Amino acid sequence: MRAFNATNTALLIEKSGKSSWEIKTEGSRDIRVEYKIYANSITDRTRHVDDTHAFLSGSSIFLYEKKRRHSPLEVKIEAPQGWRISSGLAFHPSNKNTLIAPDYDVLVDSPIEIGVHDLIRFEVQGTPHEIMIWGAPRYDESKLIQDFKKIIEKQIEIWGRIPYERYVFMIHAADGLRGGTEHLNSTIMQTSYGTLDDPKLYDRFLGLVSHEFFHTWNVKQLRPDGLLPYDYQKENYTKLLWVCEGTTSYYTDLVLARSGLKTETQYLESLSKLLNRYFENEGRKLQSLEESSFDSWIKFSRPNPHSPNTTVSFYSQGAIVSMILDLEIRKQTSNQASLDVVLRNLFEQFPLSGEGFSPTDFQSAVEKISGSSFSQFFQDYVSGVKQIDFDLWLNLVGLQLERKTETKEDSGKTNENLPEETESFKAFLGLSLNGNTVSSVKSDGPAFLAGLASGDEILAIDQRRLRPSNLEDHLKKYTPGDLMQITFFRRSKLKELKIRLGRKPNGSLKVTRVSNPTDAQKKAYKSWIQQPWPKEKQTQKL
Repeated sequence: MRAFNATNTALLIEKSGKSSWEIKTEGSRDIRVEYKIYANSITDRTRHVDDTHAFLSGSSIFLYEKKRRHSPLEVKIEAPQGWRISSGLAFHPSNKNTLIAPDYDVLVDSPIEIGVHDLIRFEVQGTPHEIMIWGAPRYDESKLIQDFKKIIEKQIEIWGRIPYERYVFMIHAADGLRGGTEHLNSTIMQTSYGTLDDPKLYDRFLGLVSHEFFHTWNVKQLRPDGLLPYDYQKENYTKLLWVCEGTTSYYTDLVLARSGLKTETQYLESLSKLLNRYFENEGRKLQSLEESSFDSWIKFSRPNPHSPNTTVSFYSQGAIVSMILDLEIRKQTSNQASLDVVLRNLFEQFPLSGEGFSPTDFQSAVEKISGSSFSQFFQDYVSGVKQIDFDLWLNLVGLQLERKTETKEDSGKTNENLPEETESFKAFLGLSLNGNTVSSVKSDGPAFLAGLASGDEILAIDQRRLRPSNLEDHLKKYTPGDLMQITFFRRSKLKELKIRLGRKPNGSLKVTRVSNPTDAQKKAYKSWIQQPWPKEKQTQKL
C-alpha cells in the first residue's frame, strides 16, 4: 500500500492495527492511495480475477474511512474490450463504465462482476431482475426465468412487498464451486459447471436460489441488533443468527414446496434428513441456539474434532425450531396467523434505516401475533436445550415421525436371531474417519468410552487391514455387544484397544403423513404448505 499527495509526492503510511493504517499527510488535503489485492480467492466468493472475468466483493476490496462512511462514492472500471459489467450498484448516468453508490455500506454490499458472461433480464411485478451467468454452461433461459419468478413471487407473498428497485442474481458455474452469499439487492451463487443442465443438480440449486433470495428481507433489510449498524473494524455479535440463517433455512424448501418446484414428498424427505441430523448431534444437549449464534466467531466458524459433541448449527437447528415455532403459532391462532405474519410485521417495524431488533422484540412479535405467551417455548428451545418432541407439532398438520427400518437383507446381517423387520440395532462404533485417521469421536459412543481419540490412525480391525471405504462393511459382521480389537497409531506409537460395540437403531427417521387425517389436520396442512392434502388433490384431478 502506498500514499501520495496532490503533487504525486509519496507520503509515509504505517499500519496501526490489524486492518487500519495511518497516513502522515504533512498538510495535504488531497490524498491518493494505491494498493494491490490478492485476487485468486473464488471459493469464498470474495475476489477472483483471471482472463475471463474479475469478481470483486466490496468488503474485501475497498478501504474503509469512518468519517466518509455516509459519503457518495464512485467506482470507475477499466476493463478489456468486450467485457461487460454486472452489479446491484447503479450505473453513472453519463458513464457506462462507472458505478455509483450513495454511501460505503451500499458499496461494499454490492459485488461487481466484470468480464465475459451471459445476462438474462426479466421483470416481476414491474421490477427489473437480472441473472448473470459466468462459466457459460448450457441452460434453458425460459426455464430459469420461469422458476426464478416462482421463487420471487412466493417470497414476496410472505414479506408483503419488494424492498429494491432492481435485483441481480450472480451465478458462477465451475467445478469445485458451491454456496452463496447474500447482498443488499443481489446475491452471488456458486455451483458446479453442469448444474443448470442436470435436472437433479438443478433442483438442488433452486434451494440455493430460494435461500439466498430470502435473505433479501431476512438479514439485508430486517437485521438483528449487533448487526445494525455493522462495525467493519471488529466482530459483530448477536444471539439471533438462528433467525437470520435458521429461519431462512426453514423457508428455503418450504417456499419450493409452496411454489410447486419441489413435490410434497420431496419436501417431507428433506424434512426427514433435517430431523435425523438433529438426533445424530450430541451437541444439542449442551449448546442452545442463542449460544450457537453468539459464539459463531469462536465455535461455529472454527470447528474442531469435538465440535459435533458440544455445538449445534444455528442453520439446521434454527430451521427446526423455526418450523415448530411456525406450527405452534398456527395452533394458537387456528391457522389465522403464522411465522409468515410475524416476519412481515417485523420487516415493517424495523426498517433498515432504524435500529435492529432484539431477542425480546422477536419474542414480543410472536406473542402479539399469536395472542399467547411463548416464554416457556423460548426458554426451552431457544435459550435452553430441551429435547424436541416432534410429534407434538407434526401431528397438527397430519404428519408423524417414524423409523424407516431395514430388512435383514438390507443390513447385510446373517445372524439367524435377527427379526425380518428389524426392531433390532446395528453395531455402533461412534467415530468418523478421514482416510484412516479418526476425525471425530461421538461422546456417547463406544470408541470414545474406550479411549479412541481424533488423530488416531487405524490400521486394522481384529487383525484385518482397514481400508477407509470398508469400515461399514466391517461393522456389518458384528452384533451390538461384540468385542472389536482396534490396532492403531497414536503419535507414531503402535497401540491396541478392545472396544465393546454399542447399539444404533437400524434405520433412519422418516416424516410421513398419517393414514386417516382429520379435517382439521388437512386444513392445517393446506394452510402451511399451501397445497391440498394429496388424496384430495387426486380427487380434484378426477
